[in-house]
Amino acid sequence: MGGSAVIIGEPTLLQAGLALTLLVLVGVWRHQARRRRLGEFLGGRRAVGRLSRTNLYRVRVERLLLLGIAGGSLALASGEPRWPDAPEPSPQVNQVILALDVSASMQAADVSPTRLARAVGVAQALIDRLEDHRVGLLLFAGTGYPLAPPTRDHDALRFLLRGVTPTIASALDPGTRLSAAIGEAIALLNREARVAAETRGQPFAVEPAATSGVRHLVLIGDGDSGENDEGVEGALEAALEADLEVHTVGVGTAIGAGMLMPAGTYQLGGPVLDASGARVVSRMREPLLRNVASRSGGLYANGGSQGAVRDLGDAMAEPQTDVDPRLTDDVSLLGRYDLPFVFGLLALVLVFAESVLDMVLPGRRRSLWWARRRSAGVTQ
Repeated sequence: MGGSAVIIGEPTLLQAGLALTLLVLVGVWRHQARRRRLGEFLGGRRAVGRLSRTNLYRVRVERLLLLGIAGGSLALASGEPRWPDAPEPSPQVNQVILALDVSASMQAADVSPTRLARAVGVAQALIDRLEDHRVGLLLFAGTGYPLAPPTRDHDALRFLLRGVTPTIASALDPGTRLSAAIGEAIALLNREARVAAETRGQPFAVEPAATSGVRHLVLIGDGDSGENDEGVEGALEAALEADLEVHTVGVGTAIGAGMLMPAGTYQLGGPVLDASGARVVSRMREPLLRNVASRSGGLYANGGSQGAVRDLGDAMAEPQTDVDPRLTDDVSLLGRYDLPFVFGLLALVLVFAESVLDMVLPGRRRSLWWARRRSAGVTQ
């Protein structure tokens, strides 16, 4: 490494490890003193030679060395050492956009209390699973309504979600357009990437490469969309080009239910009716949601299953497997090895060696017995 010193990431843990090693060595030395007192109690060296198979008076220097080096190695490993030219590990931060369907169909009560309330609960659960990642929020129906770009301020997102109430929907909304949500999410991520690039003073040439981590979009809704398949397919192709994984969470049931619009400012409440005056029934279109997720490399989860939602959050929070930076050509040969692992392995080997110090092979037992008798002055 050209004479460069090792960098200690956690000096406090290193000092604590060295202090514990010193205590272990003091304990071993005091144990040796007790062995000597035991030898005197038994009658001295000659008596010990007759009664014991071990020499209670010999200082076990090799044991002190092995335990001392092993303790020092463990202390170094706990200090998280690294070479100066080794790349510092940086946790991958993914970017996730949560898109909530707020169309009139989300007022159906086939899940308690309504689909919209269940969607808000799903979004809150996902935010809890993504605490180390940047999360953005948008609403959509016939068009997209961005609320927050990807941020680490998850408390602000929870505050915004409290404002997603039944009165936010309109019976005159043209319905759910998944393509509008996907397009708005791509635009939101690209605007965020452009701002980040300008802040660093770098040109924004390739949009997907300007962001760190994996980009995810979670569509939370019932999939009760009236748009044609061509619109959805075009949006999914745009998502693939933008390196955006689209996941879906289905809220509702296949049986469906009618929609009851709440009364609000400048809005009349009551059931949603069709042109003939019959009550409209909305059903969750799970096959469409599954197809959208599979076509973009994403996952589907049923919003009625807490376990499925939790697994989706964990899948998005899991860092993507990349090439280990220690294997790159920019790092020297020694820098490619993880020093905490090396020191930890060395400590295990030394502790094992210390444990077999008193082991005697079967073939040597008789010769050692004769040697002790001769050293004690006993003749046959």
